[in-house]
Amino acid sequence: MLQLKVSVIIRIEELRLQMHKIASNRDLTDSKVLNVSERLDELINEFYSRKKCELKN
Repeated sequence: MLQLKVSVIIRIEELRLQMHKIASNRDLTDSKVLNVSERLDELINEFYSRKKCELKN
């Protein structure tokens, strides 16, 4: 479980950096920026869902 959590955190950080890089030379409403942002949102939601499940157990 810890390994999976760490991999999600690493992926979140990778996407966050990717989004900043793409957004640095595009509008924030650009489809590429929004696409990465949506994927980042999904991963953050996954992280918190896992954390919530861990707290219940």
